[in-house]
Amino acid sequence: MVDQRAKGQRGEYLVRDLIRSKTGLQFERVPASGALAYLKGDLFIPPGDTCKFCIEVKNYQDSAINDKILTNKSNNLVLWWNKIKLQAPTNNKIPLLFCKYNRSKIFVATNIEPLVTNNFMHIGKLGCWILEAEEWLDNEEIEWT
Repeated sequence: MVDQRAKGQRGEYLVRDLIRSKTGLQFERVPASGALAYLKGDLFIPPGDTCKFCIEVKNYQDSAINDKILTNKSNNLVLWWNKIKLQAPTNNKIPLLFCKYNRSKIFVATNIEPLVTNNFMHIGKLGCWILEAEEWLDNEEIEWT
């Protein structure tokens, strides 16, 4: 049986390392799985938190990017995006969701329209764009702090 907590941590480390390599910023996992009231999300830039984004990371067996986004309110992507959209403003942050499924690339959902990258999906009802994370990090000018 797969340890879901360990799988989630592996996903957080994977995204942390990807963002570090692309930005040079020393992102860390939020201690205690986000249980600290003043830190929301899964990743932050210490000390304190100077990052403009509330970053959530999801690492699941199956893809959440599928036709159920349009037809089923219980779709994981819909649930995750709605949660981070509520959570981010509590700390004056911008929601940013990284997700991957077994043996997939990492994807990112953002409410910031891509200006350079043309390979994306826009989901109007969620108000977000979904892109392959590495392509987004390589091509877009992202102001992290």
